[in-house]
Amino acid sequence: MSNVSAQIDQMIKKAEKAAEVFRGFDQLQVDRIVAAMARAGVANERKLAEMAVEETGIGNVEDKVIKNHFGTQVVYDYMKGKPSVGIIEEEDGILSIAEPFGIIAAVTPVTNPAATTLFKSLIALKGRNVICLAFHPKAQKCSAEAARIMLEAAVEAGAPADCIQWVTEPSIEATDALMKHPNVALVIATGGGAMVKAAYSSGHPALGVGPGNVPVFIEKTANLEIAIPDVIASKTFDNGTICSSDQSVIFDDAQVADKALQLFREQGAYLCTKEEKAKLEAVMFDKERGVPSMAIVGKKPQYIAELAGFDVPADVKLLMVPLTTTGPEDWMSHEKLSPVLGWFIVDSREKAISSAVCQLEFGGAGHSAVVFTEDEEVAKEFALRVPANRVVWNQPSVHGTIGALYNDLVPSLTLGCGAMGGNITTENVGFKNLLNIKRVARRKAA
Repeated sequence: MSNVSAQIDQMIKKAEKAAEVFRGFDQLQVDRIVAAMARAGVANERKLAEMAVEETGIGNVEDKVIKNHFGTQVVYDYMKGKPSVGIIEEEDGILSIAEPFGIIAAVTPVTNPAATTLFKSLIALKGRNVICLAFHPKAQKCSAEAARIMLEAAVEAGAPADCIQWVTEPSIEATDALMKHPNVALVIATGGGAMVKAAYSSGHPALGVGPGNVPVFIEKTANLEIAIPDVIASKTFDNGTICSSDQSVIFDDAQVADKALQLFREQGAYLCTKEEKAKLEAVMFDKERGVPSMAIVGKKPQYIAELAGFDVPADVKLLMVPLTTTGPEDWMSHEKLSPVLGWFIVDSREKAISSAVCQLEFGGAGHSAVVFTEDEEVAKEFALRVPANRVVWNQPSVHGTIGALYNDLVPSLTLGCGAMGGNITTENVGFKNLLNIKRVARRKAA
């Protein structure tokens, strides 16, 4: 047995003891623990945001503060008062009984390290699960601090020791050993495509996500005074690192597109020439792996432009590039994880929706899509046709898809992509996905 395997074995043994104790807790005890964790996360949201930016060089502090707040306070507000222990529901003669899965193995990404750690710890313990985390190596320090904060708060509130643990020396071998350990009950993975595939190959039930590559259809009846600020707010949030951030805006009317692009300019967008677009493409992608280059992920537009060999004003919020297609032939229609946004103009609704479908099929199947329109029938047609499991209507993509802020979707930082994206669920993953539900069926009356 390797040293890494021995360390993972030791972690799991501690987790098993914690899980056995935690299983005996009642709802009041669990809710007291979760409330304490949420308070601790909120109290440290700025410190963790600063640590994440300093360690990874990705995103910006103010938006990571919001992410951390969302992953704790907003998620807690949703869970508060909802049962997760014992009999949680009776409907149509069926009693639903919630039990913990047990040991959950969790993988977290470099783009949202502290927020995802806070979030997954919170939803795991709400269901009396224990959690063992493996962090991205480039975000080990801030992620471990987030986990430590949650563990201390939980234990102080009465949770068993070792209910939250993490790999202290990150490596692919350690993460793989954790996910494949025979005593792990469930894997929940947020990260790159290879990591998510590994989670589904672990031999355990798994909750994973896929790439976003979100198309935004700005239909000719759209209220541009709402649509343009919403797209900018979403696309620039934490420098474009959320998986559901906008990747292309698609127009079905040239005149509307002209007005929209002018509003984009006035509100902080820099519209690149074809030559500048080519320069960006040369530095923005790892084409062998088919992913954005880490050199540009979560960076400011000024940094990305300079890296590409041209300058933009200091007040520019995002770079916009003209697309020749929303298919894979144009690299700028791929997921970019940065404040760089494509635009594409066609001459009909049919072509616009087909373009959105195309973009999702090659690079974001099952994830999310956005439509801005004042015509409900258009919104319905778009939703029926696109291969996306979250369609937000007249809302910013990021803030809409993660739930709770603009709609009643479950607040989550793990967005399921369903079978289209190779995932087990289409839902915004929350604490209910981490409950093992037993059902007692009453005999029907004669």
